[in-house]
Amino acid sequence: MKFKTVVICCGLALASAGLTRAQAAPPAAAPALGIPPTAAPDQAALLNSNDARLAANKKLVFDMWRAIIQAGRTDLAPQYFTQSYIQHNPNVATGRDAMVAYMKQTRPVLPIEPKIAFPVIAIMAEGDLVMIATVSHTPDPQAPGTRYAGTHFDMFRIENGKIAEHWDSVAKDPAALHYNPNEQNKP
Repeated sequence: MKFKTVVICCGLALASAGLTRAQAAPPAAAPALGIPPTAAPDQAALLNSNDARLAANKKLVFDMWRAIIQAGRTDLAPQYFTQSYIQHNPNVATGRDAMVAYMKQTRPVLPIEPKIAFPVIAIMAEGDLVMIATVSHTPDPQAPGTRYAGTHFDMFRIENGKIAEHWDSVAKDPAALHYNPNEQNKP
């Protein structure tokens, strides 16, 4: 049976590829645990879209990530975020000023690099939303001293050319007040 709607599964759009659920399943010899995610080979290609507004929204998030999340350039926050920015991460207060304070507390100011340092799996846009999926590396609770690769998702709502709202897949954790993903998310 073919899918009639696009189903995103581990970064693979099955319907657009014309695959059935059985065709997309891992081979019988695949390990019981999931296959680690891998980065897209070309970050710049992820910014492309036939819709100029969607391409601009993806570029806004890409540029913000490099400047604010990665380089800690909180002086540029007004260029990327609305003053009334809504934060859904349970570890960070809402509002642009609170986000700036959090970034200042958790990361140093660095040069803005041409690419996102995290391995980026996908950047997708629809309507006023942009989602970015990155490879994350987390301590393995079953193998102390090792890390495993997983996927982290961030979604942003764009309003009048600025980021107005953010969601991610982070759990509430007091350690997040000192968490710099640029350092602690390395393989």
